[in-house]
Amino acid sequence: MFTNCRSHKDLQETPPAQFQQAYYTSDKGQMTFYLPVTTIQKNRVELKNIYFKGLKSPVVHDEDEENRYTAIFDVKQSDFVMSSDPKEEYGNKMPQRPVDSPIKIEKDQALLEYQESGETKYYLIDDIEERK
Repeated sequence: MFTNCRSHKDLQETPPAQFQQAYYTSDKGQMTFYLPVTTIQKNRVELKNIYFKGLKSPVVHDEDEENRYTAIFDVKQSDFVMSSDPKEEYGNKMPQRPVDSPIKIEKDQALLEYQESGETKYYLIDDIEERK
């Protein structure tokens, strides 16, 4: 089955950038995925989304760390305000819904969606660890 994943036409074996160890943290119903980048050609490659643990989130450049990208996932359903007055329910936040990855991935893997020269491609990131 794993060989079928590698044969997907948009799945790349060569990473779009030089990465260090990817990891994630969980805190207060939020999971943050960290992707440390050593080198990236920003004029050719744009990191778009991460598929991880059945969820999808956009990848953003971390303003606090120059060489790090992050993706934030809401993993806990928040408390809802239920009222007969719709104005009181205005601040309710919808939970993040599960999303199927375009390619089957394991629990310790993430799928990076990126664009290179305008073409959407995917790269499989292995051995993702949880840090406290």
